[in-house]
Amino acid sequence: MRLKKDKDRLSQYFEGRESFTTNDMYGFFSQTQPDIKKATVNWRVYELVRQGFLKRIGRGMYALGQGNCFLPLLTKKQKNIFSRIKKQFPLITFCCWHTSALKEFFQHFAVYDFLLIETERETIDAVFHFIKETNKNTFKEPSRDMMETFVFDGKDAVIVKSLISEAPLQDVDAVTVPTIEKILVDLVADSETFFFLQGHEMLNVFESAMGKYTVNTDRLLRYAKRRNKKEELQKILMQISGKNK
Repeated sequence: MRLKKDKDRLSQYFEGRESFTTNDMYGFFSQTQPDIKKATVNWRVYELVRQGFLKRIGRGMYALGQGNCFLPLLTKKQKNIFSRIKKQFPLITFCCWHTSALKEFFQHFAVYDFLLIETERETIDAVFHFIKETNKNTFKEPSRDMMETFVFDGKDAVIVKSLISEAPLQDVDAVTVPTIEKILVDLVADSETFFFLQGHEMLNVFESAMGKYTVNTDRLLRYAKRRNKKEELQKILMQISGKNK
């Protein structure tokens, strides 16, 4: 009963706000319970998130409503290749995603179609040769020139790249794919692969993705730091925040 009343009051109190902090929540509960302990507030917040009433969008940052997780559509070829790699190399960590998943984020830009396989650095050669046996248009960490000459002009191209350790991944229909945070950081960090996406169009992609889906900024910046792109990602987030004020 306590949480039911909290939900009704919270909806009215935070209506129209894009986000609020744990301290904001403490201030809200303190209005009716001046002596409430922070541990009690933390527990209530935890329960509200667990029930889907609140969504966690960053460390100590929340918004009303359930989170909208980005779950990229899987191509038939993607499922097939992932299954084959998993069977051949059952102990490795890797992910597999197709750039067609990005199309919903582009406003005035044609997306180049290719499949990306990211695997542990010590397994790149083995995975590359394994896929190359049945897919001749397979390339290992191609340069920009190779991308322009062979990948973009080829059909059913597959790129095998190194997977950054502790990269944020998720499973969709038994296929390991990157989270939205990983994809956004990689668009900035992998300049050889995504060199065609720069400037204003890059900003449009971030705005579209963050408008449609829940993006955990802590996870985004943590992964960006591992890719030495934290400062650049922070600038992009500030630009988006400034435009939306």
